[in-house]
Amino acid sequence: MYRLSRPVTDDDIQAFLADQELYIRETQSGTRAVIHKYGLVEINLIVGERDAEVWFAPEQGAYPSEYLDALFATRF
Repeated sequence: MYRLSRPVTDDDIQAFLADQELYIRETQSGTRAVIHKYGLVEINLIVGERDAEVWFAPEQGAYPSEYLDALFATRF
C-alpha cells in the first residue's frame, strides 16, 4: 500500500493509463481502476481514496520500485 498526498482523481487514472487499457475490478471497498505498467507493476486505484495498492515482483530488483516512485511523483 502506498499513501498518497491527496485523493485519486479520474484525471490521475487517465494520466497513468496513457495508451494502455483500463481494467476495472469491483471490490467491497469500491470500484478499482487496475493499471498495468509495462509488465513491471500493477496499480490499483479508487477515485477519492488516498491509498494505492501496488503489486510487483521483488525478484525484478529495485527497478519496479524506483519506477513506481517516479510515476507517483509526476502526479502526487
